[in-house]
Amino acid sequence: MSRLQSLDERVKRYLAEEGLEPQRAPDGPYVLKYGSTVLLVSLFEEAGHGWCRIAALVLHGFEPTLAMLQHLPRLNTQVVQGAFLLFEDDTLAFSCTLLGDDLDEDTFRATVSYVARIGDEYDEPLRAMGGGQTGQDLISPSA
Repeated sequence: MSRLQSLDERVKRYLAEEGLEPQRAPDGPYVLKYGSTVLLVSLFEEAGHGWCRIAALVLHGFEPTLAMLQHLPRLNTQVVQGAFLLFEDDTLAFSCTLLGDDLDEDTFRATVSYVARIGDEYDEPLRAMGGGQTGQDLISPSA
């Protein structure tokens, strides 16, 4: 079994043990609702290692104002681990990447919880700065 297949099996088991039922397109990230946050869990290989990236969808379709663009690097200094990432399609995420070779369940669980909490904590204040939809809006448009 390859390093990536082994990591995938562990991540599937960890998610199942948490009672989480993610969706997944072939070769895509796991997508799951965690509390009021949408998480994406991506697995990949780089430099001979397996990696697990856990990202919370914070905002989509917002207007990245100058104030927000100045605020995001400051927020990155306040988080314990991970970073806010701005993508070309005006999607803002909060992400942590873990070395997956020996990823244990406690580390995975704590990181999933942390990423979800940060995403949930900052989505509304950041939306007030630039509009857009939160992950919750995208999965529950009527909410």
